[in-house]
Amino acid sequence: MSAQLRLHKAHDRASRPALGNSDATWRAHRIRRSGRKACLAALLSVAVTWITACAPNGSQTAQVQQESPRHLTIAEREVLARAEKILTRDCMRKEGFSFWVTPELPEPLERRFPYVIDDKQWAAANGYGRGIRERREASARNDPNRRYFDRLSTDRKAAAITALNGPTPEGLEADVPGMGRIRHSDKGCVSHAQRELYTDLPAWYRAKKVTDALDRTARVAVVGDPKLLPATRQWATCMHERGLPYDMPQKTREHFALRPQAGEFATAQAEAECARSTGLSATLRELSRAHRQRMDSRHPTEVKNRALLEHKALSRARDIVRRG
Repeated sequence: MSAQLRLHKAHDRASRPALGNSDATWRAHRIRRSGRKACLAALLSVAVTWITACAPNGSQTAQVQQESPRHLTIAEREVLARAEKILTRDCMRKEGFSFWVTPELPEPLERRFPYVIDDKQWAAANGYGRGIRERREASARNDPNRRYFDRLSTDRKAAAITALNGPTPEGLEADVPGMGRIRHSDKGCVSHAQRELYTDLPAWYRAKKVTDALDRTARVAVVGDPKLLPATRQWATCMHERGLPYDMPQKTREHFALRPQAGEFATAQAEAECARSTGLSATLRELSRAHRQRMDSRHPTEVKNRALLEHKALSRARDIVRRG
């Protein structure tokens, strides 16, 4: 990949101290950041993974006093993501470049079930998500935007990336837990699309970046919580009774992650059954809620702003998607 395509580490600049590592039984299950991939793939799958958020202005301060609305459903988030891609496409066309609106892909295992599979029906259909991962990887390889950018001359590539992401990471900033201050361009088609969709781009940038970081740090806190150990031991006993020698869910993922193996789907279904019957799933939900509430309480403005801005954007997004 050429130097022009590296784009300031996906165009966000940050000082990033490492998150604290858990020494608990599930330390192997620490949340890993996936944002280190070279920019073009992350960049072109777009705008979606790159959604941004920011600091509240005066009008937002009043909004923060309200109760946050409910969390969006997966389907509603897909509407927002598609609308952002459509707006990005239209902006890129005005800049003299092509851009394709690609379909959303199913969530990978680690996002849908960050701790343990507890849905037997999903497990019966997907095992440990290898098929989903392969489809996502194939989609990335065959992405029409990536092929288009790859065919451009060096100068045109640089111009296209600037049109997409802005010239420099300036204009937007957020103080992100565990990362320090990060900055991003308030220009370019990605920012244009997000401004059209969420209206208050600085507030959206800050809210999105902060709340995404809270998701990661809450997961680290959950897997390091001593309250998880009794339920994990019960889960292991349940698995051993079925002839499956796994002491923690992470071990099943490691075993079946890389290649097809006999017993994958049966093991995934047993994992789901044991997660529910032993109370591990319920314990994880309780710990997740408790740790996330504790972390959200330190950043109430960003948490409420994200919910409010997303809900306000949803009707606009539906109109954009209908128009195509």
